Amino acid sequence: MDKEKQPRTTRRRRLRWIAVLVALFGGLWYLVTDAYREEEKELRTQLREAVKERFPDESAAFSRSFGLFRFEPDRAASNEGPAERGTVVLVHGLDDPGKVWRSLAPELRDGGLEVWLFQYPNDQPIVESATFFFAELKGLKQGGVDRISIVGHSMGGLVSREMLTRPEIAYRASARDGVVPEVATLIMVGTPNHGSPVARFRALAEVRDQVARLTKGEGSWLGGILDGAGEAKIDLLPGSRFLTELNRRPHPEGLEMLTLAGVTSPWSEDEIERWIEGRRREASDDQRAQLDALGASLGSLTRGLGDGLVSVESTRLEGVEHQTVEGTHLTMIRNLTKDSPRVPPAVPIIVDRLTAPER
Repeated sequence: MDKEKQPRTTRRRRLRWIAVLVALFGGLWYLVTDAYREEEKELRTQLREAVKERFPDESAAFSRSFGLFRFEPDRAASNEGPAERGTVVLVHGLDDPGKVWRSLAPELRDGGLEVWLFQYPNDQPIVESATFFFAELKGLKQGGVDRISIVGHSMGGLVSREMLTRPEIAYRASARDGVVPEVATLIMVGTPNHGSPVARFRALAEVRDQVARLTKGEGSWLGGILDGAGEAKIDLLPGSRFLTELNRRPHPEGLEMLTLAGVTSPWSEDEIERWIEGRRREASDDQRAQLDALGASLGSLTRGLGDGLVSVESTRLEGVEHQTVEGTHLTMIRNLTKDSPRVPPAVPIIVDRLTAPER
């Protein structure tokens, strides 16, 4: 009997040691990369550019899924009908497979708005996404659109702010010269204007994004890199160079702005504490300090102070109208199932704002 137990005991010990090593390696990797964010970001960009150069055909094919696309609620219907109340562009966030507008886009269309969806390599640096957005807006202007509103979910709000304020892009001068449409309104939903500490933990969301692309026939075996090599998550961390530079700039003159924040977290404080404590047992002193800081950040997303991914305080911008709604990072803007009769609380606010008679 003792001889039978010995192999099992040995296997359990090996599994425990493997778990310890994985935890230690993960903690060490977090500490190193957090200390050298910009260096990591540059290495990721170099990897992405090398892959694009090595596989030009795959890169070109994959890029065809990006750009501005008119929202078509009925694929059999013509997409040439004139907009009665103007044009709105919807900009998704990090690792979003395109479902975030499932509840909002049809309501905007029913309200008489022409709706466009901006699809972009959302894991690349936000600066590159903003530059691509600006280039796509030139085509919209050439198609006869003179004035638009923008709704950005999560990182989509940052892409939009970067496009509107980056000096090298020069949106204001281009709009004045008739190169791009004038942006009248920017509505940001769950946008981490001051960052989110959970941006580091985006692996599962990236898998979801690529699986969704594959089901739509837009995927690639290189999609996880061609879609961006993870540079955006570094831009999204609190105190990042990107956010520091963006938040130093003044808001565009004459632009109506609104931020919406969710106040229902999918996690409880007890769940967060148990998760952190489970990892502290095998961590070093330095790693425990990092875990405690992470636990405090995650805790700020509970108690009605956040949506589970972004804290309410992170969404705020000085001088910008701010409202809170019930819901998580996703459920405040869309339903989780197509057939749900529920109305996500951010949807009527956005529709009313963009379809008001005085507009």
